[in-house]
Parts: sequence; C-alpha cells; structure tokens
Amino acid sequence: MILLLAASSLWQTICTVLAVIFMLTMPAFILWLVKKVKFLGFIGAIALCYALGIIVSVIPIPYDRGLTETLSSVFVAIAIPLILFTFDIGSVRYLAKNTVISFVLVIVSAMAVSVASYFAASAAGLANANVLSGMTTGLYTGGTPNMIAIAKALLGNASSDVIAAAQISDFFVGGIYFLLILTVIKPIYKRFLGDKPDKGDRKPALEQQDGAYTQCGNVAEEYNFASIPRDRKSIVRLTLVIVLAVLCLGLGVCLEILINGNMQGSLYIILTVSILGIVLSLFKPVRNVKGSYQIGQYLVLIFSLGLSMSIDITQLVRAILPTLAFFACSQMAVILLHLMLCKIFRIDAGTALITSVAGIYGPPFIAPVANAFGDRDLIVPGVICGTFGLAIGTLLGWGLGALLGMIVI
Repeated sequence: MILLLAASSLWQTICTVLAVIFMLTMPAFILWLVKKVKFLGFIGAIALCYALGIIVSVIPIPYDRGLTETLSSVFVAIAIPLILFTFDIGSVRYLAKNTVISFVLVIVSAMAVSVASYFAASAAGLANANVLSGMTTGLYTGGTPNMIAIAKALLGNASSDVIAAAQISDFFVGGIYFLLILTVIKPIYKRFLGDKPDKGDRKPALEQQDGAYTQCGNVAEEYNFASIPRDRKSIVRLTLVIVLAVLCLGLGVCLEILINGNMQGSLYIILTVSILGIVLSLFKPVRNVKGSYQIGQYLVLIFSLGLSMSIDITQLVRAILPTLAFFACSQMAVILLHLMLCKIFRIDAGTALITSVAGIYGPPFIAPVANAFGDRDLIVPGVICGTFGLAIGTLLGWGLGALLGMIVI
C-alpha cells in the first residue's frame, strides 16, 4: 500500500513537472505556428493558448493544477510592469487635438457603457457583474493585459474561471468585429464621419515623430523577438529590467501580506506592479530597453495557457454564455457610443477608427487597421493611444469595478 502511494505521488510529481515545462515552452511553438499558418495567425496566439489549455484540462492527467494556476499568476504579475516599462509618457505630446479628443471619448464610452452594463447585468442576476464591468473598462481602453489585471485585483485567486470565460468571449466578439474592421467598417466610418480631417487637425506622423515612431514600432510588434538585440550589453540590460519587474512583484507581495495578512487576494500586488510599471517608465534607461514588451507579452501567453490548464471546465461552461452576451452587448455599445460622440465632436473617420481600435485591441492591431484604411500616418498616434490605454486602463477598471461593487441593488 505504501509503495502504491509512493508510486502515485511520484507519478503526480512527474506529471506536474512535465505540465510546468509544457506551460513554459508551448507558447513558443504556438507563436511559430501563428507565423507559419495564416488561419492560426487570424485566430491569435492568446486564443490558441486558451484552447490548448482547456483541452489539457479535460485530459485525466494528475498534475498539480493549483501549482500551474499559482505560476500563471506570478508570470502575469511580472508581465504587467514589463509591458508598462515601454510606455513613453512624453510621446503623448505628439498627438493632435482631434486624436486626444477621440481617445478621451473612447475612455468615456467604455466607462459609461460599463456602468450601464453593471446595472443591466445585476438586474439579470449575473454573478460578479461589477468585476465584469471593471474588466470591460480595462479591456476597451487598452486591451487584454488590463482585463486580466483587473480580474486578478478584484477577485484574487477566485478569478480563473471568470478570466477564462471573458477571454473566450472577447476572442469571439472581438474577432468578428476585427474582421469587419478589415473589410466593411471603413466605408461606414467614412460615410458617417467624413474622410478628411480639418486642416492641421492631424500632425504628419512619420515626419514629426521620429523618436516616437521608433518606440511605437517596438511596441506594435508584440511577438517580434528577432528585433531584440543579442549583444552582451543589451542582454544584460534586458536581464536587469526583468529583475526589476520581479522586484516590483516582490514589493507587491510584501504590501499584500502587510495589509491583508495573507496571500488570498491580489489587489495590492496588481496595483503595485501597475503603478511601479508606470513610474519606472519615466526613467529612460528602463523605458528604452529593447525586448521588455515582447518578454511581457510572452509571459501573458504563459499565463493564458497555465490558467486554462487550471480551470474547472464545468464552471467555465456555465459561465461562458452569459459572459459572452455581456461582452457582445458591451463592445457593440462602446463602439456605437464612441461613433456618435465622434460625430458630435467632428472627428474624422480615420482618427475615430484608429483610436477606437487602440482602445479595444491595443497597440499590436494598429498597423493592420491603418493599412486596411489606407493611411499609414495613423500608425504612430494609434500606437501611442493604445500604449497610454495600457498604462491607465488597469487603474480605471479596478477603480470603477471596486466602486460599483459597493453599490447594493
């Protein structure tokens, strides 16, 4: 009997080690597939990581799911500052007045819709409505990393199924709309808002923003590891920045334990790494390190795979349909409200569309949309807005979600 227990324990340990290795390395293979197979490229690396993780989760392999979930939480907490380190707050000065107004309208639309969605979802009896509303704000002001961080901050260790359901819902809803953007949205925006901006309303992006363009190019290519310098000095700098991100996590853990007395939640961890990520980005030696953004995005893939390997599939199935309806209605409402506000404020079609994409999808999706629209001058202001959304979205979403959670309906 003792031998059987020992053998069973050994087998579980071996399976857990293999699961961790799989979680760390499989995203690299998925990125290779995404580059080689056009259809998989359209689906996206994050969605593929989630799909693969869910498949693994239903296979009766006795690995430690608690460990994979804990590791995924650690990696995403390191990823957040690594991504935020690349934000150049000074680049905002390159934005034209219309671009600033349009992106502010994106934020206003996201927050207004999130509040309305909270009351509608609460009335319908949807669980965690305030968390989903906060996630909506973060998601539609800068993209997926914000949504993940907000869920971890508001729900802590209980966030796995909520994040998975939200990510899958966003994949379907966001994927369909992105396909429409690349095909039929352009003439609709041009007809409704007008094609050309007023004279002087949009600055010549590539001529006046050389420094910003270089920085934005690094951010826009989220998985372009070939762009990371391989010389010794660059590798040392990148290593030091990763260590700095780990130290940010360590400080967040200390604050979590000091304030809460335990590690059951993640609020102070997420707020600490988010705020420190923004503050440290003010320092040029940190901000200009090549590869920080790409490493951070790879850690998000590890998080996506590890989290989906840890979920309870029955809970996910129960949560997916109402969550899908929530995000479908929210995204449609954000897009339409922003479009109406842009009409009122006389924002041109290109600026309106690129700032909307910057909010909903984040920096990596700017270039293909600008190319489809036929105006590459939209790339730099779009990436600047998307990066700014990444920087502020977590704090906005957490604040709104926490505030809505105090309202008793």
